[in-house]
Amino acid sequence: MFFSEETIAEGIEMVEYFHLYCKVECVFCKEAISLLEAEKKDFVVTILDHCPSFEEGIKELNFTTVPIVLRCLPDRSIEMIGGCAELKVFIQKEKDNK
Repeated sequence: MFFSEETIAEGIEMVEYFHLYCKVECVFCKEAISLLEAEKKDFVVTILDHCPSFEEGIKELNFTTVPIVLRCLPDRSIEMIGGCAELKVFIQKEKDNK
């Protein structure tokens, strides 16, 4: 049986977090992770190195580079942030709005 983030989260008070799809040796993936760590953001990482079928599937959705960064909200909705560059812009906008 497969579990979705929604299934796992049932009955758990949700908080905002980021979900990154990465490859181990990707410089931009490492940079995105470092940025989230520096900003003390909650995040999970899915490593794609050993899952070629998943990697092929995301290519069909027009995701051709990693990281793929998603923002998961407390209401269980998901916002596509983009890649590392878009994550930097998102974080900067958050800082500017404080």
